[in-house]
Amino acid sequence: MSQQHHTDASGASQSAEAAEKPSIIDNFLTPRVFEVQMEHGRTVRAYEVGPPDGPLVVAIHGAPSTGLSHVTNYVANGALFCRLVTFDRQGYGGSTPQPGRKVCDIVPIVEAILDHLSVDTAAVYGHSAGGMHALATAALLPKRISRLLCSGANAPDFVSGASEHLDKLSPLVRQEILEARKGPEGSRAFYRRWYPHFRDPEIEKQFLTENDRRVARLHAPFRDKIAQQLALPEPLYSEEDAYVDDMQSWLAPWGFDVDSVTVPTRIVYGLEDLWVTRRDVEWMHAQIPNSTLDLIPHFGHNLSQLIPHIFAWLVQEELQSRPATPHFRPGA
Repeated sequence: MSQQHHTDASGASQSAEAAEKPSIIDNFLTPRVFEVQMEHGRTVRAYEVGPPDGPLVVAIHGAPSTGLSHVTNYVANGALFCRLVTFDRQGYGGSTPQPGRKVCDIVPIVEAILDHLSVDTAAVYGHSAGGMHALATAALLPKRISRLLCSGANAPDFVSGASEHLDKLSPLVRQEILEARKGPEGSRAFYRRWYPHFRDPEIEKQFLTENDRRVARLHAPFRDKIAQQLALPEPLYSEEDAYVDDMQSWLAPWGFDVDSVTVPTRIVYGLEDLWVTRRDVEWMHAQIPNSTLDLIPHFGHNLSQLIPHIFAWLVQEELQSRPATPHFRPGA
């Protein structure tokens, strides 16, 4: 009987130790927030999640949005073979606005984040409006960016023949572009009319495919839980102003030539996308000499289900150059 008691006590002790030991979620799927100071008193809110010694991916969000969208995608998909750092772009979330900014103005932010983390090189990923900012980063920081992937990304509006392809978009997205071409007040009027009602099912259908909407509903609890964990305050700045800056910077010259991107590049596009035309991604692919184009059937603008595949390609070379040091063993 005493021997049986000893075994039970040992088992209880082991259970207690296991309970005290940090889990994979504690170690790798709990994000942290930090701030990076920029020139002229500006601040950037940044997020980090994943194994701290993993190869780094810097993700850039679309519009209107914040870096929390990329954190949510990482946590929901558990891409534990890499470390993700993302941030709120100028005027979104907790980052200081930069009125009249150009697309290329994202580059000092990415550089400051890499310096803050003491990281020499990283891969960069941009989705939707984040794609043009990721292109700028790769073009203007070629020695610090190892690979680039853009998903659901727009080509410049000033490209010849852009107007001829507007009929490929949903009517509401087409209206968004036409209003933006009228100037900042056109973008502002469009935002006020439609974006406060974006989650209305009838309006949402004009922006997102059925699969896009399904994924958004699936990820919503993850996003809410992460925001609660991080105890993020209410947005400090006007999302409307940031959106207007985004639309006008997309229309204007970007501050670099797309064909100057030399790092290995992958462009991913969902063939059912209602927000971006196939012509956009084919144009980018033609401009960037060291690029490949993936056309994904049955997918729309939301490509977050492909995150493990996307991140695996971005860090593939660095992972292959490292000795095998798994962070955890299945069943351990």
